[in-house]
Amino acid sequence: MAQATTETVEQDAGGLPQISVFEDGTYTNQIAWLLITFVLLYVVVSRLVVPRVTTVLEEREEKIAGDLDTAARLRAEAQGVREAYEASVADARAKAQQTLLDAKDAARAEIAKAQAELDAKLLADAEAAESRIVEATAKALAGIEGIATEVAVDMIAKLGASDVSADAVGKAVAAAVKEAS
Repeated sequence: MAQATTETVEQDAGGLPQISVFEDGTYTNQIAWLLITFVLLYVVVSRLVVPRVTTVLEEREEKIAGDLDTAARLRAEAQGVREAYEASVADARAKAQQTLLDAKDAARAEIAKAQAELDAKLLADAEAAESRIVEATAKALAGIEGIATEVAVDMIAKLGASDVSADAVGKAVAAAVKEAS
């Protein structure tokens, strides 16, 4: 029987040794290797990986902080540009309104000047026309006296009164014209 047990142990030894750790007493050996591997892995990670990751994280934080600072600076510049733009637009609007008011005032002054010139011209024309009318009326009245005298003399002659003188008829016509005007 002792032979059968050694054969099964030898057959078991050829199988999966991981499962039979507790049976043959090798678990202390595996724990030692686990600790050695853990320490080596810890040293590698703490000396190589962690500094690289820390450096990358610090660079990333610096880049983000720099980007935020740049964004804040650009925002302030943009705000300044916007305020300057709004001020220039407001100034341009004020200048445009002032120019428009000045143009309106200039147009009104020009219209008033043209109106005054036209009024003066029309007044001068009216006075000239009035003086021409007065002259024409005077000429007409002067001519009327002569014509009226001739007509009156002819009418008196046709009516049969021939003893009336032309001077007496002219004086009567002149007196009638004076009363009419």
